[in-house]
Amino acid sequence: MEIWDMQELRHLQVMGSNLPDPTAQGACLPNLVTLLDISTHSCTKEVLRRIPKLKKLGTRIELPLDVAEAEPLCWFDHLVHLANHRYLESFKCSIVNPSPKLQVLGRSCTSYTLLSNLRKLTLSGLGFPWEYMSYMAGLWNLEVLKLRCYAFQGPEWKSFHGAFWNLTFLLIEDTDLEYWRVDDSGRFPCLQRLLIHHCYKLKQILLALETSQPLK
Repeated sequence: MEIWDMQELRHLQVMGSNLPDPTAQGACLPNLVTLLDISTHSCTKEVLRRIPKLKKLGTRIELPLDVAEAEPLCWFDHLVHLANHRYLESFKCSIVNPSPKLQVLGRSCTSYTLLSNLRKLTLSGLGFPWEYMSYMAGLWNLEVLKLRCYAFQGPEWKSFHGAFWNLTFLLIEDTDLEYWRVDDSGRFPCLQRLLIHHCYKLKQILLALETSQPLK
C-alpha cells in the first residue's frame, strides 16, 4: 500500500528517505500531524500542500562528500512552502554529517522568520554565525529553542538586538562559543530554563537577563 493511501495516518517517521511523489490526483494525508526525519528533497510545495494539518516536522540534510560543491541555499527552499502551514508548531532541521567548512548563507537563516507560528525550533549542524540569531528573535511565538552540534558557530555571541519575548527554554549544545554577552535590548523576559552542554571552550557569560521567572 502506498503511503498516500493511508488516509488515517497521523504520525510518520521516514529516517532521511524521500516520500513517494503524490502522482494520483487527490492524493492527500488529511490527518497526518507528525512527519519526522524526512529528507528536505521531499519538502516540496506539491507534497506539503497535501498534508494540510501538519503540526510537527523534522527534516534531515546529508551533505555531499565534497562540501565545497554544496549549495546550502537550496536546502531551505522548503521553508517558503511551510509558511502557509498555519498549524505547524514544531520544526527541526538537522545536518546529519556537519562539516566545520560549511558556510551557510545568511539568507537561509532569514527564511526561518517565515515560520511565524512556531513554538518549538531545533537546529543542528547548520553552522550559522551567531549574529544571525537576531533573525530567530523575529519568531514571536517561539517558546523552545534547541541549538545542537554547531547549529551556530563562532567564538562570540552578542545578543544586543531583538528580544525573545516568549522563549521559556534554551539549549546550547556542542559549539565553539567562548563569550556570550546579553544586554537589556537582547533580553529573554520569559526564560525559565537555560541548558548549556558540551561547550568546552566557553569562558565567559555576561547576562543582563530581564526575566519574569527564576532560571532553573
